[in-house]
Amino acid sequence: MKLIKRFILNRPAEKRLAYFYGMVATDEQVWLLRDENGDLLLLEDDGEYAFLLPVWPSRSFAEMEAGKLDESYEAFNIPLSNFLDDLIVDIENDGGATAIFPNEKDTTIQKRDEIKEMIRNL
Repeated sequence: MKLIKRFILNRPAEKRLAYFYGMVATDEQVWLLRDENGDLLLLEDDGEYAFLLPVWPSRSFAEMEAGKLDESYEAFNIPLSNFLDDLIVDIENDGGATAIFPNEKDTTIQKRDEIKEMIRNL
């Protein structure tokens, strides 16, 4: 199974994006990483955003990413409704955006309205 997960993780950003939305629409949750203090993993952005909040479609993908980090992070899920109505609002109010199912090569960056539109169209 891990071979399949690595294959999916190494797909181009647009393929991972489709996979992400398929999983999220079915499970109605997203996965994030937090440290021992409960602080979310945030990524630096070289573009227009102050930071990026990475999200994954399942625990296993989030844990794969956590295993690559120097610090200790744990995967946890949040209901899709809380993610859309609370967390992303706070992230965007602080100047951030969401990195959808990132890998080391590329990622798709989306704002709340784009995420809601993608889910609505499924």
